[in-house]
Amino acid sequence: MTNYIEEHYIHSEYDEIFNNWYEIEGLRKIRELSRQLRTFFNYKAEVIRYRFHPSPILIKNYVNTKFFSHKQKIESLAKDFITLLKNVKKSNQTVEEGIHSLFFNNNKAILQKLLDLTEKLFILIHYLSEESIYDHPKFLKFIMVLAQNTSLVKKCLNAQFSKFYEELEKNYNRLEGELEVLLEKEPTKPIRSKTQLEERLTS
Repeated sequence: MTNYIEEHYIHSEYDEIFNNWYEIEGLRKIRELSRQLRTFFNYKAEVIRYRFHPSPILIKNYVNTKFFSHKQKIESLAKDFITLLKNVKKSNQTVEEGIHSLFFNNNKAILQKLLDLTEKLFILIHYLSEESIYDHPKFLKFIMVLAQNTSLVKKCLNAQFSKFYEELEKNYNRLEGELEVLLEKEPTKPIRSKTQLEERLTS
């Protein structure tokens, strides 16, 4: 009888700890997904603002040190991110197939590095979404491409929310298409080719 009481107490305590952990982890995931949606809608708003911007655009961000600090950080991390994806993908593979092969080969070191870079980029992408960057449409387009690729990586590394990140990737792709059309219609600007980073991301 005593053993039963002790065992029941231990199981109750374990269940309480597990439930608390599950609740905390669940809240953390909800916050993360909520932040991802807020980030996307912030960029959607920036594209809308660019659509209706007066001409010429006032380039106030040229003196915004916070903007340039985030821009430099994201470009530096993006180079490492792109290089890693290039190394992951074999010549006859897609990026997604290359990431899946890391799981099959149990390559934990590269998987962890890829996850760390993706998380850091997502945070910076979010920070930039809180800035007014519609007056830098070329850089905004670069962010769209980068957000697609980070969403792709999250889709591959997070099976539980793979559908969410798949939809997020598609939404960023459509948003990039909207911005591309607006850039092509800009009468005072020549058609701009993609930056080297964009070409490397989408190749």
